[in-house]
Amino acid sequence: ADTSQRQQRRRDMPQSHASTSRTRPLVLAAGCFAAAAAQAPGAPIMKHSFMAPFEAVNDFTGMRVISDWELGGSAVAHRGFVRLTAEKQSQKGWIANRNSFEGGEWSLAMELRATGESQYLFGDGLAIWFTTAYDVIEGPVFGREDYWTGLGIFFDTFQNVDQQHHHKHPYIYAMVNDGTQHYVPDAEKKLDKAKQILPGAHDNSGCSFDFRYNEARQDVSVLNHTRVHITYSASQRRLNLRLQQTSVGHDGEWYQCLEAKDVELPSSGYFAISSATGDLVDNHDIMHFVVRGTEGVDNVDQDHQAWLDQQKALAAMQQSELDLRPAEAVQRDYARALAAHTASLKALSASVDKLQQQMEFQLASIQAGVAIARTTVDDKANELREVKERVEKESSSAKVISELKKDAADEMKQMKTEFKEALKSGGGVSSLSFYFLLLLIVALGGVGYNRYRKIMKSHLL
Repeated sequence: ADTSQRQQRRRDMPQSHASTSRTRPLVLAAGCFAAAAAQAPGAPIMKHSFMAPFEAVNDFTGMRVISDWELGGSAVAHRGFVRLTAEKQSQKGWIANRNSFEGGEWSLAMELRATGESQYLFGDGLAIWFTTAYDVIEGPVFGREDYWTGLGIFFDTFQNVDQQHHHKHPYIYAMVNDGTQHYVPDAEKKLDKAKQILPGAHDNSGCSFDFRYNEARQDVSVLNHTRVHITYSASQRRLNLRLQQTSVGHDGEWYQCLEAKDVELPSSGYFAISSATGDLVDNHDIMHFVVRGTEGVDNVDQDHQAWLDQQKALAAMQQSELDLRPAEAVQRDYARALAAHTASLKALSASVDKLQQQMEFQLASIQAGVAIARTTVDDKANELREVKERVEKESSSAKVISELKKDAADEMKQMKTEFKEALKSGGGVSSLSFYFLLLLIVALGGVGYNRYRKIMKSHLL
């Protein structure tokens, strides 16, 4: 009886109330989803960004290419990174965006890896550009031309001993140029701050940060990178730069490097990255370069952290695809074994990806080493060839000199014999005749000496 009464009351309940009761959780869920969407970080602007892996290959050259970006100089795209310069002297490489960026509020995230064998001698560094010029022309400023218009952020690893400064290298600093200022590294000249931010010239213009890895460091690894986060606000005329070093499974603390005020950048421009080596060398690699708009974002640092967390979540989601779903298991007895196999596949996939990056990194270094060795061998072969030719020429000259000495000795011997015979046949010679004959001998000796010098010049020079 009680059951029938409850069923009757349920049937008599107003439909609107029942509908509201059923839909209330959906409304709350939709509200939570909308709030989360409002707090979600902005997506990367792909026409101004690139991220590894790079799979596209040019059909004609066989080299990897990156959409919307142009590589030049010594820059080479590998699957897991873009190498601007290798450990080779006098290299200059760059990668430039083909599309003009327009917007006054933006966030830039770059992940780089600067490595080398030497612990103390290395150089020169790399630079991030936002300029009005699309073309990158090779020049002296970290691989790019001087007198640019726009922003240059420099990661300088080489300490110029001929300049006065009060900072330690590696040193990171920014400069804004109007196209008329000459770049002077490590200068401390008093110039217009609105035109240039000079390293060491005033506070908050740069920082010393050891972003470079070498074989002597304990944390050196092909997977250890340096993260660079740059934000710019045209409304506030403010430029900020932070740095973070990462290792496998661990992210270091963010280091506030640069906070520049009264910075005015072009309303539209082109992003680019360049690098250079001189007598000292290093590998300069870029893993990703991501540009996002930050208009309407209250806290750009929190927004960037939300984007990083989102990337980690996406990576974890891709790994979770390897998990065996309960509905796919035919028999429950196999659930534990299938889960163990899935975990093993995850670990194997991560190991293979790590091994691939390590092999690619080592292969790129080997290629650079082979190119250096080939150049060195060619130079040494040319030097040996020149030495061989010189020795052969000197041997020929020595033979000629020996023959000349022998001829001169024979001629002098013959002259002495003739002189003695003349004395005997004349029964005595007047002093005048004797001096005349002596003068003739001296003259003949002078002629022979001049001939000897001419032959020496023709064979040795």
